[in-house]
Amino acid sequence: MSRAVPRPRAASVACLAIPSLAFQCELVERPGLAGMPAVLSDEAHARVLDVTPEARIHGVRVGMTLRDAVGLCPMLSVVEPRPALVARFARDLVEAMCAVSPLVEEAGQGIVFADLRGTEGLYPRLGDLKRAVFGGVPPQLCPQLGVADARFTALMAAHRAEPNAVVHVPLTEAATFLATELVSRLPLEVDAVERLHLLGIERCGAFAALPRAAIEAQFGLEGGVAWLAARGEDPRPVRPQPWERERVEEHVQAEPPLVSRESVLHALEQMLGRALRQPRARRRFVRLLRLRAETERGALWEREQVLRDPLGDRGRMWTVLRTLVEYAEFPGPFSLVTLELAGLTEESGRQHSLFMEQTRRREQLDEMVRHLKVRFGESPLARVVEVEPWHRLPERRRALLEYDP
Repeated sequence: MSRAVPRPRAASVACLAIPSLAFQCELVERPGLAGMPAVLSDEAHARVLDVTPEARIHGVRVGMTLRDAVGLCPMLSVVEPRPALVARFARDLVEAMCAVSPLVEEAGQGIVFADLRGTEGLYPRLGDLKRAVFGGVPPQLCPQLGVADARFTALMAAHRAEPNAVVHVPLTEAATFLATELVSRLPLEVDAVERLHLLGIERCGAFAALPRAAIEAQFGLEGGVAWLAARGEDPRPVRPQPWERERVEEHVQAEPPLVSRESVLHALEQMLGRALRQPRARRRFVRLLRLRAETERGALWEREQVLRDPLGDRGRMWTVLRTLVEYAEFPGPFSLVTLELAGLTEESGRQHSLFMEQTRRREQLDEMVRHLKVRFGESPLARVVEVEPWHRLPERRRALLEYDP
């Protein structure tokens, strides 16, 4: 009888990955494409972004034009991207990870990290963690989960995991596990990766074998971080958005779709009133306003405004929202509009200008000089101005002029 595998105590980072999230979302929405040759096109409907294994058999490859792809496979199904659908599934992935940890970071669409420190008692076995995460993800998306002690190792583990499976990499095996990965996966700029290729360094194992001092001398601090990541010691923590958990949302499903700007503003005003009446938002202040709208064809329109001072007044919030809408161009009629008030706080602080003290001192100086000019008949202060900065004699380079505010 097999026993459950205990969760390793060293594992502190989990990574949930959905390779090619845009394509997987379309396959979930259109199950008839399963087992058929199909490709995902770009927004210009010109080139191939992703392909199914059945289309790859006919010679269809990522990057070729749709005309060439259809020529190779006349029965090819072409799927257009729908950013609104992808964004909706991406939010579901974040919520699935939030179910296991309060510290969650969305590193990109289809890549979500979670800090697992402190959750050992809730999920003592890897199977418990897997069920908790995959319970909020449609299995048709083929989610992959990686668990490790460092961020980069967890990401690579997720990429190597089978669909609907989890891969754990112990700390002692991380360097060996990462040795065969391409250096292009490391957190390095494109030009740095190209320089490594010119030096004949293609894999993380060869990169990690170099002296750290030499790497940092060539690539700076970024190179040092990549060197640690290649050894399984990635120092980068999970960085969650501080306001993502404290928020309220309101939605309007428009039928027929909202065509005019006035109708969008009217729906938005109603949503703002409902959002502020929610129990979580009462007597609270808002740090972030976010608008999200979807068209009938799946196009996505988003705007957000981080408020310099948290607002609790409906009128001032409405002024900000109205400005976001009045000067925007819409991709089409909206069938779904979402308003999000995030970063809810109990207090309202005021952020002063960094240069306010300097400005105040300058005004005091000018006032003092004006009093001295009245008393002595002329300004007792002078200011230094450049006259001939290129001259070889220092006294010819600058001159003193009367300071007259």
